[in-house]
Amino acid sequence: MSTPQLGLPLIDAAQAQKHVPHNEALFLLDAMSQLSVIARNVITPPASPSEGDRLLIGVNATGVFAGKAGAIAIFLAGAWTFLTPKVGWRCFIAGEKRLAIYTGADWIDAESLVRELQNVTRLGVGTSADATTPLAIKLNAALFTAKGPSENGSGDLRFTLNKEKTTNTVSQLYQSNYVGRAETGLTGDNNFHVKVSADGGDWKEALIIDAASGAVAFPSGGPTKLRVFSVSGLYTPTPGARLVDVLLFGGGGGGGAGSRTATATAASGGAGGGGGGRARGLFSATQLATPVSVTIGAGGAGGAAQTTNGAVGAAGGAGGVSRFGDLLAAFGGGGGGGGQIGAASGGGAGGAQYFAGGNGAGSTPGATPLALNAGGAGGPASASTSARCGGGGGGAPATGAAGGGGGAALDGASGGGAGGGLTTANAIANGGAGGILYLAGGATSATGGANGGGGQAGFARAAIEGALEQAGGGGAGGASGALTAGGGGEGGFPGGGGGGGGALRNGGSGGAGGAGGAGLALILEIF
Repeated sequence: MSTPQLGLPLIDAAQAQKHVPHNEALFLLDAMSQLSVIARNVITPPASPSEGDRLLIGVNATGVFAGKAGAIAIFLAGAWTFLTPKVGWRCFIAGEKRLAIYTGADWIDAESLVRELQNVTRLGVGTSADATTPLAIKLNAALFTAKGPSENGSGDLRFTLNKEKTTNTVSQLYQSNYVGRAETGLTGDNNFHVKVSADGGDWKEALIIDAASGAVAFPSGGPTKLRVFSVSGLYTPTPGARLVDVLLFGGGGGGGAGSRTATATAASGGAGGGGGGRARGLFSATQLATPVSVTIGAGGAGGAAQTTNGAVGAAGGAGGVSRFGDLLAAFGGGGGGGGQIGAASGGGAGGAQYFAGGNGAGSTPGATPLALNAGGAGGPASASTSARCGGGGGGAPATGAAGGGGGAALDGASGGGAGGGLTTANAIANGGAGGILYLAGGATSATGGANGGGGQAGFARAAIEGALEQAGGGGAGGASGALTAGGGGEGGFPGGGGGGGGALRNGGSGGAGGAGGAGLALILEIF
């Protein structure tokens, strides 16, 4: 007879050698107490077992283990003894450091039976948790999936993150090598924040959604992006851009140099260069599927100072065209004509979106289609009232009087003023003012040179409080002089026409024309 649960042998009444079943029962109790085995799923009996070795037998075992799957094999007194487990027996697998439980059909890991954990103070998965981080998980993948209706669920899945009060933070912090790089959540208030960091210390707010209104703010810029090209290059749209608004400024024309002549002879100063034109176009992302070449027009060179006696002044160079591939172009202003002897000088015409400004030549001003922004003919250039056209450059009169002012422009760069001339009475003259810029605070223009001084440079974007679309102002003309003549002022950036140089007598020096302002491209990406 044996016990019903453990199968321990009982001592029968009047049994001889009672110590035998008694000792056998003790051995079996020793084997089952604090039950552990070396390994499980063993199918081949070891060749050299040690006394007391215990094993869990696997399926399809061989030798003396055959047909004993799930049983516990104990090596006692030089032979294998087998225990048949009962439901609920627990066994520690020493080789795996795991606890197994017998279900009546198989041994399973004890942790698989855990259904509920309450008030656990620390939990580490793949790593160790501590007091600061009571939940720590180290793994390569994680899955959270909703419980569906067939599983008595709703099919929804919602994570709830809660903070105690408004001034606290509830967020998700993203790190790289344990250094913070991005954070999303309610950080210090109830608005939703998205912020990023390049070094884990200096954080930039990228997005804030107001909790009360739902309004979205972009403290660090967006959802637009401005790309600026001051030199030629290749434009590749930023990924995600839907529309691209392109604004181009052509280069301004250079001013002409003053003439050099004998006393008692009338001479005109160099004429001003025309302002560069503007061009604007809106393009879709599909139109810009490939990178676009951006060309920035150079400002026209100013005419070099005349060093030969009895010679007319050198003409200024034309401003270059700014291009956005083959899709858009802003043409440059024409160069101002050089100062003449006994004749007027003609200013360069302003550039436009569809045509270049013509160069002034001698006393003939530069022309444009429909005479929209022609250069001045021996005097001030008329203002251009046509959109995206630069102002014409001023011309200097044949009498040797003061140079004409540059022409203003509705929304393009203004033209340069002409240099002052010399009269037959040997009187010197002032240079003409640069073309007017109309800013929010009123009209402004560069001041012409006086008493042999140079003309003021045209106002540039960096020096004025204008709108982003503001073009440059025209440079003023230099004053004439018997021994030293003033040079023309440079055209303001972008696209301002250069001022003309003042006339001078033989043997004198100076009177060079001012260079035109260079072009520019502003590309506004809309996401």
